Amino acid sequence: MLWDWQSWWAQRLEWHPSIDLDVQERADAWYAAAHDRHLTVDFAHPEADLGGYPLVVVPALYAMTDTAATNLRRYVEDGGVLVVSCFSGIVDQNDTIHAGPHPGALRDVLGLVVEEFTPLRAGERIGLGDGLSGDVWSEVVALRGASPVWSYVDGPVAGGPAVTRNPLGHGTAWYVSTRLDADGLDAVLRRVASDALLPTRDLPRDVEVVERLGAEGRYLFAINHSGEDTSIPVSEGVVELLTGESPTGSVRVLAGEVRVVVERLP
Repeated sequence: MLWDWQSWWAQRLEWHPSIDLDVQERADAWYAAAHDRHLTVDFAHPEADLGGYPLVVVPALYAMTDTAATNLRRYVEDGGVLVVSCFSGIVDQNDTIHAGPHPGALRDVLGLVVEEFTPLRAGERIGLGDGLSGDVWSEVVALRGASPVWSYVDGPVAGGPAVTRNPLGHGTAWYVSTRLDADGLDAVLRRVASDALLPTRDLPRDVEVVERLGAEGRYLFAINHSGEDTSIPVSEGVVELLTGESPTGSVRVLAGEVRVVVERLP
């Protein structure tokens, strides 16, 4: 997940189309959606080396340097999957609008042009089909190579693309032109995670499972944030470090508790 303090500060300046499209809120929302989908998240600067990541999420990046734009294009062309949220790539590091139509720094990567911003009134919601909806923000999007995945079914831009997908090189770039709620973000992440060939885990939403590789073995940390007991599938021949047990097939994680399973390396 990309984060840039300069962009955060720039977007909080006055005279933007909406005061309700908040950078911190979008970062929190996308992070929560990734957590609920059991995707481990790192935070990186837009100009950092992203080659080791199968999926990069841009929750909000209003200000973007040319170097960052080139970096993201290279990342997608080399096989990465990029998903960008609305009102990103608008200005450079000097808060000067990028030349040409929006989103200037990213329009070729995303395969589209944003012809007009159409902020929504307080409390107004717009539908995207499949039970998904957005609020606060929408855009008039003209496709320049991208394909619509979801379109607006009502609101000021009814019939227009809402979520798009653009193949580029060996990768794909997705764009979300509204502020989606938790269900909408989950639906988008499900599709982009499939693009990125990320494995899915059949686990409850409030059970956190992370794997780490150490010098002596492979460690699986399971944290049950829910109020119900659950079981986590594990390999044969593992040991649970907190209880000393050797579970077979699965380890039981009680409500509110933690289990650490290690598979020793030969």
